Amino acid sequence: MGTTSLWGMVLAMGVYQGLNPTMGWLHGVARGLERRSGAAVLGATFAVAAGHYLAMAAVLLPAALALALSGLPPMAAEPWLGGALLGFGLFKLCRRAHPRALARIRPGHTLRWSFLMALAHCGSPLMMLSPLASLLVLLQLQGRGGPDALARAAWFAAAALALPAAMIAALLLTASLAALLVHRSLGLAALTRFWIDLDLGWALAFLAMGGMALAMGAAGGAMPGLPAWAMVLARSLCRTG
Repeated sequence: MGTTSLWGMVLAMGVYQGLNPTMGWLHGVARGLERRSGAAVLGATFAVAAGHYLAMAAVLLPAALALALSGLPPMAAEPWLGGALLGFGLFKLCRRAHPRALARIRPGHTLRWSFLMALAHCGSPLMMLSPLASLLVLLQLQGRGGPDALARAAWFAAAALALPAAMIAALLLTASLAALLVHRSLGLAALTRFWIDLDLGWALAFLAMGGMALAMGAAGGAMPGLPAWAMVLARSLCRTG
């Protein structure tokens, strides 16, 4: 995957997440109606975006540093990531309801809600791990960091922070526009007419991303045949859910 297509995919993921009402912009509309303020809409969507970014950074940054300091090739992680993505995608298809614990978070704690939402429900940090691995491969091909572990760690850390930043910028812009449009023009009644189940598409995106990760791992000859454990895990989770 080339650099342009990689960043384009990340931006598209952010736009898709931003359009999904259950991922945050509906929360912004609710805050705007509660306070009768467009500024409250933007404040809520910004908090949602910030929570998502922090969740992704909390996963991607340690992963990038671990790869940099261990010297393991990022491509070697692709089959493992592919199995995890397939497993989580199947789990999302079986159990698409929000975790009940998220409903216990007070409405004013938007940042905390978004952070846990990204980790426990939408899985954005997991989704971004495969693009991160691809970006790290591109950095190595460009000679970034070289053999020095600390220099490599600096480049990998920058990539781990920049990749979710691009996604969140697209998410924030899209979610803010959608929330303001509903809040100021369409009204909540429009949701009953134009509601689209984007959670299903997000679950299918996990399956597609998992297939891509497995294909890239197989092309690189790195640990083929690992997704079986993910299938077993997803099946057990679906039964218990």
